[in-house]
Amino acid sequence: MASHDEADDVDDTVLAPSHQIPHIFVIAGPSATGKSTVARAIAETFGLPMVEGDDLHPQENIDKMSQGHPLTDEDRWGWLKTVASVSIESASPPTSPPAELSSDLQSPPACITTCSALKRTYRDLLRSELSEPETAILRFLFLTASEEELLRRIEERNNHFMKKNMVRSQIVTAEVPRTLELDGGERDGEGVEEDFESDCTVIWTDNLSQDEVVEKGVEVVKQLMLSDSSEELIDGEDEGGGGSRVEDDI
Repeated sequence: MASHDEADDVDDTVLAPSHQIPHIFVIAGPSATGKSTVARAIAETFGLPMVEGDDLHPQENIDKMSQGHPLTDEDRWGWLKTVASVSIESASPPTSPPAELSSDLQSPPACITTCSALKRTYRDLLRSELSEPETAILRFLFLTASEEELLRRIEERNNHFMKKNMVRSQIVTAEVPRTLELDGGERDGEGVEEDFESDCTVIWTDNLSQDEVVEKGVEVVKQLMLSDSSEELIDGEDEGGGGSRVEDDI
């Protein structure tokens, strides 16, 4: 027969509320799409910690990129695992959650993380590190733009290890997530469902000002926070609808 203390331990494990599971929002995409600017605005808006993925590269990666050499997959695996672990460790409840969030719901710990996550295999590695049950809820906001626009932006940046001749490599490497179009775009009925990345939202930034990209990024994360909270509220109930999709709300 279990002791009283043992029973308490079991109850604490079984009854651990889902709102304690960290929510990790990864701001992804090629260099010069505004990841850091958008991430910083989101973190400041909701009072969340921010992790800058570029700061977590080992020195050998930084040296390689500074010399104009693109990173290989092998260069990235350890870095991606570090990004995942630091994001989890950094997560904390928002100090300024969305005003629309019900007062009955406790906001879960969260973190805003920048990480290029250009290829699906990279995003899959982050999923494997973060999306295990009871580990974290992972969401990607993928910012992208045309090669011409990225080259123009790179030319305007100084003292960054990403060199102009590496932009083409990023364009070739990048695998923009297949997902529903933002802002009321057509839903592709011909795609194979398994090809879609339902945890991703894509924003094309070519014709948007920096303020507009920031505004969209903040709104996407806000809607995801509200949607995730709504789903947690009804989780386990016999009846009730799921949270709305962010594409429908923006």
